[in-house]
Amino acid sequence: MTPPFTVRQLGPAIGAEVLDLDLSADMSPATLAALDAALVKHEALVLHVPDLSSTQHLAIAQYFGEPEVHTFYPNLGEGFEQITIIDSKLGDRADMWHHDESFLPSPPIVTMTHAKILPPFGGDTCWISMTSAYDALSERMKQYLDGLQAWHDMNAPMTAALRHNVVTHDRYVEVVKMNRRHLHPVVKTHPVTGRKALYISPTYTTHIQGLSMAESEAILSYLHAHCQHIQYVFRHRWQLGDMVIWDNRSVIHNAILDYAPHQRRMQRASVFARAPSPA
Repeated sequence: MTPPFTVRQLGPAIGAEVLDLDLSADMSPATLAALDAALVKHEALVLHVPDLSSTQHLAIAQYFGEPEVHTFYPNLGEGFEQITIIDSKLGDRADMWHHDESFLPSPPIVTMTHAKILPPFGGDTCWISMTSAYDALSERMKQYLDGLQAWHDMNAPMTAALRHNVVTHDRYVEVVKMNRRHLHPVVKTHPVTGRKALYISPTYTTHIQGLSMAESEAILSYLHAHCQHIQYVFRHRWQLGDMVIWDNRSVIHNAILDYAPHQRRMQRASVFARAPSPA
């Protein structure tokens, strides 16, 4: 079936723009399924939806899975607790390469962010296709990584934030007490496409289980540098009302912080995989 919109590829490895989409007139399951298929193919989709309502935003999130009520960020309030507010005026920032919440046992599978207030310059977001980065590794490196697991720990960026006076000591202690860390495979297989992707980030991945610290740091440093080659990166310059949907299973992202003292406000929904139905 032909989708009710046009998809234009924006990057060699990741990123596409959805054109001729009118969600105010068509939020049908067929349209959302076509968006899902385009997302799986391109890993990050740009939608130009300046009139998108919070109700529609939440409905799209609910199609993809179970929307998250975020532990730390504020939200839109009653009825829209799953739509998170990320506002630079509140000190919120995400200017580091990361999968969303990879320190959880089952991190979100999809994230969708809607631009509400933009600075007059800067504030771009970049995404990396960890699928394409994995594909480009040598066969020997792929064999070496097979079966390895790495720790993802929320305390790592919190420690850096404390050092830079971005968070208070009380806030740091509060987060550390949560002990949010988890062991994940260094290489994960996408449940829909069957393709393999690196599942690491400089932000949350602290070390590879079973390796000496020196070996772990050497391997992770190489992989982080490899992933940031320009051919695996998609950079989006936001327009007011844009929404970008990305596959958190195979993509890391970085919201560039280069617009101070101006404001940047986004509304975000992250989605967990639905629990399988009981037999």
